[in-house]
Amino acid sequence: MARYTLHYLLKTLLTAAIVVCSFTVVAQHTLSGQVKDSKGVALEFLNVYIKSLSRGTTTSESGQFNLTDIPAGEYELMISGVGYGTHLMQVAVPGNPVNVTMESGDFQLDEVTVEAKSETSLMREEPIQSVVIDTKVYASQPSTMIELMNRSAGVRVKQTGGLGSSASLSLNGFQGKAIKYFKDGIPMDYLGAGYNFSLVPVNMLERMEIYKGVLPVNLGADALGGGLNMVSRKSYKRYAEVSYEIASFNTHRLSLNTFYQNTEKHYFAGVDMYFNHSDNNYEVTAPVVNQDLGTIQDQKVDLFHNDFTQYFTEVYGGLTNLTWADELRISVSGFWINRDNQYGSRMNQPFGASTSRQYSVIPTLRYQKRLLDDRLTIDQFLVANTITVEQVDTLRGTYTWLQEFIPSDSRKGEITTQGSAAQTKFSIFTSRTNLSYELSDKHKVEVNAVYTSSKRVGRDSLGLTLIGSGRDLLSVPAYYSKLVVSAGLETKLLNDRLTNNLIIKYFQSNVEGVDGDFFGNETMQSAMNNRWGLAEAVKYNLSEHSFLRLSAEAATRLPEQDEIFGDGNLHVSNLALKPERSVNVNAGYRASTSKYSLELNSFYRITHDLILNVPYNFLFNRNENVDNVKGLGVEVDVTAHLQQWLSVNGNMTYQDFRVFDTDNTALEGAKLRNTPFFFANLGLNCNFNKVFGSKDRIQPYWFYTFVRQYYLDYIPKDKEPDGFLGLWGDAKFDAPNIIPNQNLHTAGLTYYPMGDALTVGLQVKNIFDAQVFDNFKIQNAGRSYHLKLTYILN
Repeated sequence: MARYTLHYLLKTLLTAAIVVCSFTVVAQHTLSGQVKDSKGVALEFLNVYIKSLSRGTTTSESGQFNLTDIPAGEYELMISGVGYGTHLMQVAVPGNPVNVTMESGDFQLDEVTVEAKSETSLMREEPIQSVVIDTKVYASQPSTMIELMNRSAGVRVKQTGGLGSSASLSLNGFQGKAIKYFKDGIPMDYLGAGYNFSLVPVNMLERMEIYKGVLPVNLGADALGGGLNMVSRKSYKRYAEVSYEIASFNTHRLSLNTFYQNTEKHYFAGVDMYFNHSDNNYEVTAPVVNQDLGTIQDQKVDLFHNDFTQYFTEVYGGLTNLTWADELRISVSGFWINRDNQYGSRMNQPFGASTSRQYSVIPTLRYQKRLLDDRLTIDQFLVANTITVEQVDTLRGTYTWLQEFIPSDSRKGEITTQGSAAQTKFSIFTSRTNLSYELSDKHKVEVNAVYTSSKRVGRDSLGLTLIGSGRDLLSVPAYYSKLVVSAGLETKLLNDRLTNNLIIKYFQSNVEGVDGDFFGNETMQSAMNNRWGLAEAVKYNLSEHSFLRLSAEAATRLPEQDEIFGDGNLHVSNLALKPERSVNVNAGYRASTSKYSLELNSFYRITHDLILNVPYNFLFNRNENVDNVKGLGVEVDVTAHLQQWLSVNGNMTYQDFRVFDTDNTALEGAKLRNTPFFFANLGLNCNFNKVFGSKDRIQPYWFYTFVRQYYLDYIPKDKEPDGFLGLWGDAKFDAPNIIPNQNLHTAGLTYYPMGDALTVGLQVKNIFDAQVFDNFKIQNAGRSYHLKLTYILN
């Protein structure tokens, strides 16, 4: 394995080196400086702006500023602030740091309009299509990441219940592990269930980047359909923030964030902590068995064994702005999760005592440095940790949905008759190396390599034993390793109107172990996969406010470790999984001004050996290959600022994905199971200043989501509704296989009584208490009430 990995890594790096040497390129640089008054006192919060590039920033507490990624050349730099007027000066890039002295006095300033684009806005305009959610806008609302993503075009989250339940993304028809997850650009496998978009508080992130189709080089991964990058909150000054949310179903969410950096900005330290708990005891409609008559009838009941509790803490610190490091960051994270298991892959059978736990301590190291006059950037990340998963199922009997306990001496557990007392350990190592070489604003070459290895070993005194040796099945180690290398070239032509990204990827994986469902001779199974991928993304600026973009990719995704090995809980293993392959094409148009934004996108996919998470039986689920799937779709997203106090946004997505070449006449051309094909959102946001005082403001809002009925399993094409594109009418078969139309309304307001220091967020979710279904027709919570308090100390 090591020999093959080294061979292909060297081969790919050599190819990238040849590409670097084959192009003549120029660098982007950093313009830095410091602003003081005539007495030498540093000035903070002054505006620093290069108008010709629409790039701006503000000075820090020490009066310093940094403008990154500036092309070489001469520019007019504008520095302004209340009480100091406006200072204009010519600067050369590259060049020495700029030292500016501002004279104070009584100035009657003309109005100065600064139109610098935020990092979020710039991300939306990249050639590679992405949905960028600026989480700072929603930080004071009692909203979850799941809700924010479900309000976005082309995005749906599949969740198997309430807070803490399993959740996965569906992007333009792709779902499950075809979507990759990152934290600050690093694949998140090492974090297990401890850190994911369904649990992290909104106010702990700077933004969420959702990529549809092609991933940028720096997010090197074998994603088939896109990825989610959660960018941690950034701060350039000291602060402390605490937020607390209380909600229905005995839900409590607490977060604490602190950050400190010395005046010279040579070292920093911080703590991010959050706590989640919910009883998740909401009402559902479940199949209740009449023990006397032996009949089954749907009945409304409360979930009764569905508690979820989680703790997460990250302590970090590091050094910055040194000769040998731009930043060296060391962190230690820890999480602990306790979950009651109320049901399996479907809501057919309740559990009343089964529990699962997961915990880990995670040390990480990250080093970043610019060299060769900022032409070469190095970014290295390392982590090694062990995630422990425990599953306890030792009840001698079963429960009904009416919370009645039925004892049974013949059972050792309620999920399975043999029960379980399993402890599984996943030892994980991840190395991510990113090298970026810039010589101009016209060309940029980048290489990214991610290597991950994991070992699974455990024990289960009640679990399966191997015939012959009699050994505990879990005690036999299983191994998984994966290498993903990406090399990309970004080129700008036609006076920067045309931007082209060419990306080449190489994937290699190796798996070795005994199948978790194996109940025969003790025989190790192994598989090794090697694949190449190619992607191209092009953007053309039609004007200052509009552009076209087109991307295409021949993609491969290797099965993940938990897809192959299972999760030590209700997700069982499948060592026979094959890599999935897909050809993806995306085309789009975007126009935006200060008053509105409009985005139109279309996509086409043809996929082979699609990996889909499906019910294995009424208790368990596992991943299986679907031979051939193809489809297309379109999405529209509009935002309009109607008044200074009122904005409206809406979007809709239609996607038609079907199986083909199935060798099954009845199911040929059937829609992809358990996948929504039409959904839409509408939202209103208001802002009222000085309502009760001179410093307060109120921001009311309302959101509506509609999901068209879709199907739990494959259905014959002639059983679909007759309405146009299936958008109205009823399916021509019995209801149990239908996930019905869903209409969800949410409303709330955020009150700022004294500026941004203290906020009060109120929200009512699912106002009309509609039935909401999700993955495998599992019912989510009805109406709920939420209160969130946030306090910030700068």
